[in-house]
Amino acid sequence: MTNQAYTLLWISGGLILIFFIAILVTWSYGHFSMLIFRKINRKLEGMLSSFFHAEIEEEKQQVIRKLNQYMKHSSLRKDLLINCIIQKGEAFIEDHHKQLMNLYEATGIKTFLIKRLSSKRDYIRALACRQLGDLRLYSTESYICNLISSKNNNVTYNVLLALAKLGDLNNLAQLLTSNSNNIHFSFRAVIEVIAEFKGPKESKEALLKKTIESSDDYMKGVIIKAAADGQYEGLSDYYVKYLSSNNINLKIACIRALSELNNSDYEQFVIDMLESEEWEVRAAAAKGLGAVGTSHSFEPLGKMTSDKEWWVRHNAANALISIPGGNGYAQHILNGEDQYAREAIMAVIGMPD
Repeated sequence: MTNQAYTLLWISGGLILIFFIAILVTWSYGHFSMLIFRKINRKLEGMLSSFFHAEIEEEKQQVIRKLNQYMKHSSLRKDLLINCIIQKGEAFIEDHHKQLMNLYEATGIKTFLIKRLSSKRDYIRALACRQLGDLRLYSTESYICNLISSKNNNVTYNVLLALAKLGDLNNLAQLLTSNSNNIHFSFRAVIEVIAEFKGPKESKEALLKKTIESSDDYMKGVIIKAAADGQYEGLSDYYVKYLSSNNINLKIACIRALSELNNSDYEQFVIDMLESEEWEVRAAAAKGLGAVGTSHSFEPLGKMTSDKEWWVRHNAANALISIPGGNGYAQHILNGEDQYAREAIMAVIGMPD
């Protein structure tokens, strides 16, 4: 072999060796870091357990002193203690809330998280918001609200989520409405925020009312979609009112919300929407009548099985069959001469062409 070949061989071997050493070092670092984390977690879990099992105040104070001495100024250990508490679950945090609030103050967790809200890193600020909400750390809402002007979606989302978990009705409603132009995440994210709102059903209904009244059409539609599954009868006036909106998504949201109430008193409002010029609205109304419709819906739904749009015909046929007594009316359509209507019914009941 030539000298050049030997040189290339040595270089290749050296690179392979360096690569192998890098893998070994990375694995070793990860492995030993995990062992250290587990050791710290066990220590913190033990002290946390001692705190909640302590029967007298002096014993609790003694555990707090041990915790403070162990954590000192370590951000890592404070983070791990926070995670230990969060992992115990919402029920545990609610049941032991008074003790936990004292613990947050005495161990500096509250101050630690408030300080993190001022971090230059978006990830840290978003995480601090989430943790404040998960810990139910009340009286921090004003600090959280300072971040609503952030241009980072993750921060904005976690601000709203934290306020929802803290049950801050006024600030949450205000931020959802006055800052709707700055909220650039999907309607599903907004729905998740509403779903996470903690408090009695009456408080959530008050939040929904306040937000609907003050928001633009886009946010109205999102909030009403979020409200639909909750079956809030007290919001029905809003649902009926916005059926006349020029916004298609808002009208569809109202139709769905009315249908979810499962109250035939609203049947005629949904029937009227079958006359809409927008096929999406007609399709939503036809589908909604499957939940709220009675025999009064047979004829309007029968007419919709001849609609020029397939989805309208399909939803109308589905709704007609699902209403008690609707099969009999569907049979008249099958015996009729309208091919589109017959095909819609046959597709739903599984008849061959």
